[in-house]
Amino acid sequence: VAPAAAPAPAPAPVAASSGNASQEINAAVQSWAAAWSAKNTAEYFNAYGKDFEAPGGRRTWEEERKKRIIGKSRISVKLSDVAITINGNKAQAKFRQEYNADALAVSSRKTLDLVKAGDRWVIVKETAGI
Repeated sequence: VAPAAAPAPAPAPVAASSGNASQEINAAVQSWAAAWSAKNTAEYFNAYGKDFEAPGGRRTWEEERKKRIIGKSRISVKLSDVAITINGNKAQAKFRQEYNADALAVSSRKTLDLVKAGDRWVIVKETAGI
């Protein structure tokens, strides 16, 4: 019985290593949503990498996003059906996003492309409706 138990732990470290990256990515995505919900623009923007593809440029995008976020009395962002694919230091997270703010409620699909930057995963591209 003891030898049979030994092979079971052997595959676990392999699954854990890929699982750790997946867990890190999921945690990064959930933290991004939590920062948005909390209207914590510093943490929200920190979730995006320096190479984020921002429409109109990063500075303009941040100014517009900050106005939209701060201008709401409340924001709730909930994610479900999160599916993560990893390819080396790049990853993609696809999920359903439930966004509620003031009188607006929107449910949509979203895809975030992330890259490993140092010891954390950051968003480099964001696509809605996919």
